[in-house]
Amino acid sequence: MSDHHFTDGNLIILYAMHRRKNANSELPDYIKERIKACIGIFKIAIQSKPDKHKTMIVVFSNGETVDNIRTELIKAGIDHTTITVDSIPKNIAQTFDHILNIIKTRSNPPYMYFIGSVWQRDIYDSMVSSKLKGYMIQFEGAPDNRPIDEVDEDKKIDIPRKGMVFYKKKVKDKAIDMLLNHMFHENDKG
Repeated sequence: MSDHHFTDGNLIILYAMHRRKNANSELPDYIKERIKACIGIFKIAIQSKPDKHKTMIVVFSNGETVDNIRTELIKAGIDHTTITVDSIPKNIAQTFDHILNIIKTRSNPPYMYFIGSVWQRDIYDSMVSSKLKGYMIQFEGAPDNRPIDEVDEDKKIDIPRKGMVFYKKKVKDKAIDMLLNHMFHENDKG
């Protein structure tokens, strides 16, 4: 049996967690970039997918900015009934655990789009290979023009964990190296 599932609908995951608090409650620029990416993906899904009526957006954000993000999405023409908000997960790993709990009961899960900053790609890759293997999910990276030290602070929250896939690949690579070393070592003797 195939590891892949047929998809039914679209799920746009807007990862908008951030640590810095603004005094005027304005959204940081990098979160605004993620919102723009989310709106773009939503418009593409609505215009081109046959299951466009089954498109949902799940916003994972800190409690204090949720209303601002929802307002931005509604201003862009997205119906409020397609937007769900969750502030329980605190990092990408918890976000994927939460998404997995939502979709694993469905026989045909949605096609998923994860929207984060471009630097979150490594974290995304490690989480998807271990938690969402077999599901159709795509990464959409938004620009993040913050200073490197701020990005490094955020990276500490989401340090990629090396899952079983990582260790299986390491063992396989080691076995291939040993085999090649053995084969070429015997050729040198003869």
